[in-house]
Amino acid sequence: MKKKAAKKFVAGSIVAALSMSLMACNKDQASGEKEDNTSKAGELSGEVTLWTASLAGEPFDTYFKELEKEFEEQHPKLDVIIQDVPQNEMEQKVLTSLTGSDVPDVVNLNPHYMSNIASQGGLLDLTNEISDEANNAYVEGPFESGKYDGKLFALPWYLTTTVAWYNDDHFTEAGVTELPTTTQGIYETAKKVTEATGKPSYYPVINDGNTIMEKMVSISNGEPIVKDGKANLKGNQAILEFFELTQKMYKEGMIPQETAEGSIKTGQELYMAGNISLLEGGVTFLGPVESGAPEVFKASKAGQPLNDTNAPVNVAVMNFAVPAKTKNKEAAVALAEFVTNADNQLEFAKVAGTILPSTKESLEDDYFANPGDSPKGLGMLEASKSLSRAEVLIPPTENSADLRAATKNIFTKNLQGKVSPEEALKELEEEWNKAFEKTGEKVTF
Repeated sequence: MKKKAAKKFVAGSIVAALSMSLMACNKDQASGEKEDNTSKAGELSGEVTLWTASLAGEPFDTYFKELEKEFEEQHPKLDVIIQDVPQNEMEQKVLTSLTGSDVPDVVNLNPHYMSNIASQGGLLDLTNEISDEANNAYVEGPFESGKYDGKLFALPWYLTTTVAWYNDDHFTEAGVTELPTTTQGIYETAKKVTEATGKPSYYPVINDGNTIMEKMVSISNGEPIVKDGKANLKGNQAILEFFELTQKMYKEGMIPQETAEGSIKTGQELYMAGNISLLEGGVTFLGPVESGAPEVFKASKAGQPLNDTNAPVNVAVMNFAVPAKTKNKEAAVALAEFVTNADNQLEFAKVAGTILPSTKESLEDDYFANPGDSPKGLGMLEASKSLSRAEVLIPPTENSADLRAATKNIFTKNLQGKVSPEEALKELEEEWNKAFEKTGEKVTF
């Protein structure tokens, strides 16, 4: 499913200053005034700075020191500087740096930040800069997430994607042997487990509304729910069924009342207490379960997301981009390729413990292909299997906060029976269209 990210603008002086700064930068390049950090023999030299996002402390400090050392050994005339920036400050710091002369050369961004900065002309177009090897190294969905307006602006690094987690003791007690792959199947499974345990069984994660939006795209299975900036929800039978059956499960006690709060953290707490049996989340979900509820952890198993086995699933991507004002373009591109190559991604995944690499070769390693039958191992295996159909399901948009807020509010009202499913979809469609009309975005997803 192809999606075109819409342009997103930041306000005030940063935009004006950035625009003027980039114009000056382009003029300098055109007149040959750009600093040259490559020797006549083609050897990389000078200084290259890389910013990571919220990865300070061990075990990451040691990992990046070794990475820095290895790259400098390959390029003795190059000085690599790796600095960590808090994730919630990254976009603003990159934009601010582009208005001055102290610009990093490689930055760790998510697709939302990447598309916003790229829309300002702040990132280097990598389409013709990366090697053929890099161009063919990455899983398709994550690689596509680095594109904006048809051009490549980022290389994918580490990934997280969704799996289904379930308490196998509860499933065995209920006589359930397979995970459901349809909304009707979720209802039937939840009913059996609730009848066996006497407790709610299914927790649909809402978060800030984004998870429900992603679920809606998945269960639509290729049928756009927004086309050219116009929502079409009322006629979508798959989404209507999801709203109908989640409302019914909530009313019949299969979905706990706490679901109205909606966060993955609340779901985690209920799961650890044995008060739900089935939900979807990333591999990181299991960390607190292992330490806080070891018996539940032992009973935990993982499977594919709870939808059609051919339906797209969401992937969260962290990538590396090169600011347009880099003073060492060749070294920056080489470093971005180096950090995201198969060997280094595999090692980083092992260090982090709960993430996936974005290179095809890394995923073929036994660490992912044969991870063992521990709950975590099963989670990693199922997550890596789903990458073949994974993509960023909701493109970055200027109105994303409005879309998410409307989705959370209206889905929760539907869940609690305050509106009918038909009324909920009608209201949601209206709210989404208001948001698209306000920004003029013509996205499709």
